[in-house]
Amino acid sequence: MTEIFFNAQSYPFTLALVIVAGLFLLEIITLVLGGSFLSMEADAPDIDMDLDADFDIELDIDVDTDLAIAPSGLLGWIGIKDVPFMMWLVSFLTMFGLSGLVLQSAFTSLIGAPLPAVLAALIALPAGLFGAKFIARIIAAIMPKHESEAMRTRYLGGHHGTITQGVAKRGKPAEAKIQDRFGNFHYLRVEPLDDADVIPQGAAVHVIRRKDGMFFVVDIT
Repeated sequence: MTEIFFNAQSYPFTLALVIVAGLFLLEIITLVLGGSFLSMEADAPDIDMDLDADFDIELDIDVDTDLAIAPSGLLGWIGIKDVPFMMWLVSFLTMFGLSGLVLQSAFTSLIGAPLPAVLAALIALPAGLFGAKFIARIIAAIMPKHESEAMRTRYLGGHHGTITQGVAKRGKPAEAKIQDRFGNFHYLRVEPLDDADVIPQGAAVHVIRRKDGMFFVVDIT
């Protein structure tokens, strides 16, 4: 296994595990100082937050809406939104690195040589993602469900909710009830993303947060 670890075709996996070791060393240092690096709320970037479009311009934004929703769903599917991002990253790198080394070791035993690094990395990538998702679910089930109110509100972009009071129109916000990943409920004043949309009370919505901090929603009923 030592030969596989230092083999040039295993460098992607060796690098991943070296990064994990470095992060754990940093975690030990921060624990000594009274903090926790891996538990910091360094969540995955809120993709919905980065919408730079000028919503005052009359454009067909159906494509932009789909692009805003799809990446958020993907992040949730692989578990990034379930735990602090650094925890997910460590889980992914660990599973990616270990699965890659096992793969290279198996092929070395079978055919006498490891796979090319790029091909091996592509094969190990799904194992890393699925492993990280599994670990994230376990961590999310046991970790304390608390964080600051300001931080929860900031990361509500990408979540789903329900219009609870009023009818949401552009310029006339309605109240939406949103549940965050810790099970806490939030009530936001929201407007439709599309100028022409009218979203009635009781409609299920997807929340999008712009850089200026305003919250918009898309009807997904």
